[in-house]
Amino acid sequence: MNERLNERLIVWIWLQECLGYGRTGIQKIFSVFEKPEDILTASEATLRETNLFNEHTLLKILYKDLRYAKKVYDDCQRLGYDIISVLDERYPENLRKLDDLPLLLYVEGTLPKTGGILCTAVVGSRKATDESKKIALDIGAGLAMNGAVVVSGGADGVDTQAHRGALSANAQTVCVLGCGLNYNSLVKDVQLRKDISRSGAVISEYPPHVTSQKHTFLQRDRIIAGMCECTVVVQAGIGSGSLATADLAMKYRRKVFVMKDTPDTPAFAGLKYLIRHGADTIQTHTDLLRWYRKTEDMPAVEEAVSDQAQQEKELHFEYRTRKRKSQPCTMEQTEKKFLSEQLTENAVMVYHTISEIPVDTDDISNAVDLDIPSVTAALTELEMMGFVVQIAGKRYIRK
Repeated sequence: MNERLNERLIVWIWLQECLGYGRTGIQKIFSVFEKPEDILTASEATLRETNLFNEHTLLKILYKDLRYAKKVYDDCQRLGYDIISVLDERYPENLRKLDDLPLLLYVEGTLPKTGGILCTAVVGSRKATDESKKIALDIGAGLAMNGAVVVSGGADGVDTQAHRGALSANAQTVCVLGCGLNYNSLVKDVQLRKDISRSGAVISEYPPHVTSQKHTFLQRDRIIAGMCECTVVVQAGIGSGSLATADLAMKYRRKVFVMKDTPDTPAFAGLKYLIRHGADTIQTHTDLLRWYRKTEDMPAVEEAVSDQAQQEKELHFEYRTRKRKSQPCTMEQTEKKFLSEQLTENAVMVYHTISEIPVDTDDISNAVDLDIPSVTAALTELEMMGFVVQIAGKRYIRK
């Protein structure tokens, strides 16, 4: 790696730390500034004129301290981790489209080329039933055998089995961590992680030393959903992290599938919820592949026949990118009606600025054009109603 590229990556690391993780408005920033170096060298007046940065972020940028970024870069070199910026051709194409995209990905292994390939998230409960584990294993294997890249979070239960299924097909799979690469986090099976990194990649947006917290997993979910054309939820209760991934997939206008004919128990209640809000049902990976063929999002293949053996001879395919009609936003419409009936106007405005990504009162005040006392009053209302929760640093996330 040449010295110029090294310096560029250090500036990327610096900028990511200045902006924070999971912030929106990234696309707008790079419509004004061509590259991170332009932000680093910009004058205070220029930065303020753009109205792109709050005061806290602006001060970080103006301080121009690259020491931490250099340390992160050196650590990655020493530990053998790759660093991929959003301008790198290896950066996942689907992820690049998001407005809250990570500027960098830290990679252990080799990130699969996903351009033109169907990339599918397979997620679900850590406390999955034996049947759900078998389904996740079969779906992971079936999709991988047909050329898809399987993405998940590496946790016990559904995630682990989806990765194992892809590996059983001698295919690449991607595990997205909610912490830095130096930690195993939810990936308790050390050998599985090694196998994933040998055939595919373990990735994170966080520098290697960053430990996991509740909000880092929520931020991680947007990468899982954002990398993929579709998300399959195998098992999820209400409040499950898998629902957050599915919700983000819908927000990004990506397809969501859930398993058909699941038990009517709390452990599967999240699937019923997703069906009510636009998710399609499948029984096997074959149904998912057939859906893409039917909607012409894949090249034409032979008509499926009833003989299961023949069905399993599905052609290796590549996903053909084309503009897709937006899915109906029924979940969003239902949420807006519910909020308007439960909250004051200011509280509704504030609620819509808060996501799984932590924000403070200054961020919210700038976003909704309310003074700090009004924002504080709205946050108190939202906390009392159970819509948001305050975390360390007097920051807020959705509950």
